[in-house]
Amino acid sequence: MINSPLRQSDWNYEETVDRIEAIIERVESGELPLEQVFEEFSIAVEYLQQCEFFLARGKEKMDLSIELLDDQPDF
Repeated sequence: MINSPLRQSDWNYEETVDRIEAIIERVESGELPLEQVFEEFSIAVEYLQQCEFFLARGKEKMDLSIELLDDQPDF
């Protein structure tokens, strides 16, 4: 099960992207046994889902802020 990145105070989007890139480099190196490639792939997918969740939450917050601004009377 994927942990919500917003519940983890030490979770960082940029660091997670760096981890994904490191996994891609290890897999593309061709030096890993196939079993480890599958494990690394599973970890990368989880990280990608965390990033997607984080970005979706951020978009929701921005959309809500814009909606609230649109509801403000013109001065």
